[in-house]
Amino acid sequence: MSGEPIKAFGLVISQMRKELGLSQEALADEASLDRSFVSQLETGTKQPSLTTIFRLAAALQVEASDLLRRVEANLGANKAA
Repeated sequence: MSGEPIKAFGLVISQMRKELGLSQEALADEASLDRSFVSQLETGTKQPSLTTIFRLAAALQVEASDLLRRVEANLGANKAA
């Protein structure tokens, strides 16, 4: 399970970003992050800090707890598959 939560987080960020019609650059700007860092988060090659999770949640117009619930749901769906 070591890399699964990180990959699930990236997948959820990517899905939510696309649902809002945002580019990686637009999301990065909204969250005060670098676009390349957003890309690395989405591909699961970097881990977010707690501050980053809150910034991304705000940029994606959700609470941090809602964002993490989606990650947990994604992990649960992957375990069931």
